[in-house]
Amino acid sequence: MNRKISVGIAISIAAIACAVTFVITMTVSLNNYNDKIADVQQRGEIYTKLQEIDAYVRNYSLYTIDDEQMKTGVYSGYLTCMNDSGARYYTTDEYYYKTRLESGNIVGLGLVFEKEESGYIKITEVYAGSPAANEGILPGDVIISVEGVSVLESGYAAASEQLRYGDEGTRRRFTVRRDGEEMEYDLARAAFGVPTVEAVLLDNGILFFTFSSINETTGSKLNELMLQYTESPVTGYIFDLRGVSSGVYGSVSEILTRFAEEGEIATAVYKNNSTRIVAQTPGGDFTKLPISIIMDEKTGGSAELVAEALRDHADGVTVGETTMGSGTLQETRTFNDGTAIEISVAVIHPSAEKGFYNNTGITPEFIVEYDGEIETDPTLYASSGDIQLKKAVEVISSKAAAAAEAAQNAAETVSNS
Repeated sequence: MNRKISVGIAISIAAIACAVTFVITMTVSLNNYNDKIADVQQRGEIYTKLQEIDAYVRNYSLYTIDDEQMKTGVYSGYLTCMNDSGARYYTTDEYYYKTRLESGNIVGLGLVFEKEESGYIKITEVYAGSPAANEGILPGDVIISVEGVSVLESGYAAASEQLRYGDEGTRRRFTVRRDGEEMEYDLARAAFGVPTVEAVLLDNGILFFTFSSINETTGSKLNELMLQYTESPVTGYIFDLRGVSSGVYGSVSEILTRFAEEGEIATAVYKNNSTRIVAQTPGGDFTKLPISIIMDEKTGGSAELVAEALRDHADGVTVGETTMGSGTLQETRTFNDGTAIEISVAVIHPSAEKGFYNNTGITPEFIVEYDGEIETDPTLYASSGDIQLKKAVEVISSKAAAAAEAAQNAAETVSNS
């Protein structure tokens, strides 16, 4: 039975609904407003306190303030409060150096270094073709003074900046200690290509790729190397990604082109849930030979994505230690003064069902812990103490032997039938 309601009751119901909607909307808006006011008040308190500290220090401190260093410290300190390992503030020199490094071409001395426990500067890598390499400077050398001033006196940060930044043709004088002997160098900065990947064919037919970085030229360089060995009796591939961490994803697709079939490799998911493809392969000819990937706790960023993609899209076997777990995408905001900030804006989502590695890292199929020196000459794998290298070679050799045996059995079956 149909029941009718009066026009008056209908109007009353509509009025109540509108009133409820209004109250809910106003409550939400008021809460948002209060939150924003609280944020503004909190920021105001921070700025006021900074002004008070600055005024007191400038009036009473025995030491003067380096304004440029102060600004850098404030901007850098702000970004460290985000719990974002990918966040960083770049000075003008730092940002210029970063962009050149990522492009694959740089101006400098060719030194990669870190702070030694003693406080001096320990050289960890010397770029091939650089002024430092041409003068015979070696990894392991220790820089004890720059421009005649001890690194302990000037401080690691100031000394390293003097070594790292400068225009082409400018010179830098520094003293190196090696095996107790001190040697002085006076080098001019020059332009050179940043090494990214090298290849060597082992005596068992394994093509060994050693990555020193991933930049915008890595994909094209890898494909050039592949072409050089087209006529060689290659039995498998090893990707050595130990110590490689990069935020450059532009060449990942090209790196994977010859190893994975057509398809999407990974997407980036942003804060507003929008997405974009980070890496994909075009299809066509790709190898089906066995692949092994060596990685460690310093393998991160785009290198991790390469490792994950080779594992999940090319049947690659992972060897070594769990990776960093840095599966986020960074974007850079530049400013008019040449400085820049970089923050994480999206999470990398590999297309493979179990490929997600952000914060967890990639755990290798063969866990091989190794604290020794990484073998710089893979052809010495048989006698090397690098047990991660040996395991990777063993994996490829076993898979290649199994594949050869299967092919022989298939051929015998055909001939007998």
